[in-house]
Amino acid sequence: MNKDNQIKNESGKQAKILVSEMLNNLKNELGINIEIKEGYSIGYPNQEKQFKMDFLVQFTDFDNEQWLIKSTNSIRERIYGTEFFAQNIRLIDEKVKNIYVVVPDSISSAEMKKKRNYSVKINGTTYTSFLTDVLTVNELRQKIVEKASQNIAQGLRANVLGNDAETSIVNLLNDLKNKALWNDYQNAQQTVKSSTYKIYKEILEKIDLKEGFDKILEVTATNDIPLLSNRGKPKTDVSVTIKTNTKELIRNISIKNTREKTVTIHEGSVSDLISALKLSESDPLSQALIHFEKVGSKKKLIAEHPNSDKILEENLKLYNRELIEFFIFGLHSSLVNDKIQMVDLIIFTNKFAVWNRDDYIKHYIEEYSGKGQFGTPFKWTYPSKKRGQKIQIKGFSNN
Repeated sequence: MNKDNQIKNESGKQAKILVSEMLNNLKNELGINIEIKEGYSIGYPNQEKQFKMDFLVQFTDFDNEQWLIKSTNSIRERIYGTEFFAQNIRLIDEKVKNIYVVVPDSISSAEMKKKRNYSVKINGTTYTSFLTDVLTVNELRQKIVEKASQNIAQGLRANVLGNDAETSIVNLLNDLKNKALWNDYQNAQQTVKSSTYKIYKEILEKIDLKEGFDKILEVTATNDIPLLSNRGKPKTDVSVTIKTNTKELIRNISIKNTREKTVTIHEGSVSDLISALKLSESDPLSQALIHFEKVGSKKKLIAEHPNSDKILEENLKLYNRELIEFFIFGLHSSLVNDKIQMVDLIIFTNKFAVWNRDDYIKHYIEEYSGKGQFGTPFKWTYPSKKRGQKIQIKGFSNN
């Protein structure tokens, strides 16, 4: 076997291992209720089992619904053979609902373009395909998690998906395969396969590092973040330390894992907000905020303290930047006892995006200032059963 074929065979083997590791991680680490079979084959009655796929995933909680997976490094290679297999499998095995071709997230930009183009064809109206879609390993992972958690109660589901997002970001930042690809992509990508390199690259580039130029020596990411002084959860979900050949960087990350357009981003005593805005307790704006906390809604504020509503409408918008820094990034809070609790980056996982703090503040003010209350980019209310004790702030996601 010549060297090119050896590299191609090793590349294909590593792509398959990548899918296997991802599936087993979901089952064994995250506890997703699925059954996994490596190697699926079927045939017509009394004939050879000639139609094959690499993996079968069975969803135990959904009448044993089955998905099939074909791993590959290249959409061009063998795709029509996979279509032929998929066509016959659908005729023979009615238990199979979805059939996916899956590629590593670390494939070249040219291969990724082919992946996207074939996905568009599959999902279009002018091309007949027997495949469900072409996905990256990470996209498949998200689909499996979402499917398996559909029947879980909403609050628990949010916790499962949120915790998984945090763990996933920690794991991908610590992944040595991503480090190898970053330092020498052209050589490493021939045999090193990653399901998360695209995300890794976007995060590091947002920290102003350059692929192949800033050589990564060590990355240490953790989601073990100390609690605030009141034992509350800080805004930071993940902190990462990156050592390169020229510098050491520490960045704290907030992860937003939601499909909703508005989400609760802050709950707490209005006194902490007053302190963050550097207002005296006698300041009219402080008194207006205290009145809002007592009544819990703009409607009641207008009815019981109309002058306080007027003060908030006229003055609170002047502090929009400080409000964003406090509610979203955790800055200026008297409850912060460690700088790791203050956020530098925001990652949205549903419509994936990475923002640094300054860019996001500017974007958030421009995009949402007219959509909140009191001239701010936020909706103001109170937590359930805590009217008069705390305020609750809802912010906008990128969905």
